[in-house]
Amino acid sequence: MSAQVLTANFTDSEQLRSIDETLPSIGFTMPVSALSPEGWTLERPEVLALMAKLRQAGKPLGEYVQGKFYYGIKTGLNEAFVIDEATRSRLIDEDPSSAEIIKPWLRGRDIRKWKAQWAGLYLISIDSSSNKEWPWSMAETEAMARPLFAEEYPAIHRHLSHWENKLRKRDDQGKFWWELRACVYWSEFERTKIVYPDIAQGAKFSWDSSKSHLGNTAYFIPTEETWLVGLLNSKVLWWFYGSITSSIRGGFVRYFSQYMEQLPIPTASDLQKAPIIELVLRILANPDSPDVPHLEAEIDRLVYELYGLTKEEIELVEGNV
Repeated sequence: MSAQVLTANFTDSEQLRSIDETLPSIGFTMPVSALSPEGWTLERPEVLALMAKLRQAGKPLGEYVQGKFYYGIKTGLNEAFVIDEATRSRLIDEDPSSAEIIKPWLRGRDIRKWKAQWAGLYLISIDSSSNKEWPWSMAETEAMARPLFAEEYPAIHRHLSHWENKLRKRDDQGKFWWELRACVYWSEFERTKIVYPDIAQGAKFSWDSSKSHLGNTAYFIPTEETWLVGLLNSKVLWWFYGSITSSIRGGFVRYFSQYMEQLPIPTASDLQKAPIIELVLRILANPDSPDVPHLEAEIDRLVYELYGLTKEEIELVEGNV
């Protein structure tokens, strides 16, 4: 029989103050062989077994989406680039071409489970000349470029000129002061995508088909697979995520890509994905419906089947989410 070590996970300081009383009730043993030099997880054997089973069911999310976890935009001066509906309307009234570069804007705080609650904000989206060819992009100097920008988007030019001094001081800018910082994945914002906040209490994955651009308090995964948002919002993956990362005060977690990429995506046929897609679409059609909890429970049931979970494993998940 291999050597065993008594282990416990203390979740608050009160447990440590009364360790003699607490340890017998929350402690468990695990083999010393599980504590490898490469690192270890101090979890009960049944938790480790379930995590291994989930991993073996398919492939990591990072591999599934080919590493496409993208961060939102850092404008360097939101007060200039992020505008409300009234400002958008004024800019378009002054010059209809302004509409070409004004995009819906989502912040991390706007993102809810399933569907974001858009706050009516927009981004003046002027990609860096290093990413996009504008009429002024090839100009050798700002003195040559600025008249071309003013001619192409006169209303936007006047608007941004109010903040010119501050915009010039930004670290995050493109070739010219009126441009946003260089970003190799600008076109991905225009795609359908799964969006999620950088910090959240619970699963907060939302489907976006509005071509919204995101602020730097949010992440996104460009994809056309609606079933994937159902999977990410499931109890199983929330349980798994909580097992590989630590929560901060209030039960919040950070959705860092280094952890997101580890989420196990089960191998599933189109036939198996179809009912999940149907349920997700029903939720997206009316995310405030009183039927949503029932639809979520049905998604969880289908996800349990995809992973082949037993009754005991389901109880382990549901008892810890």
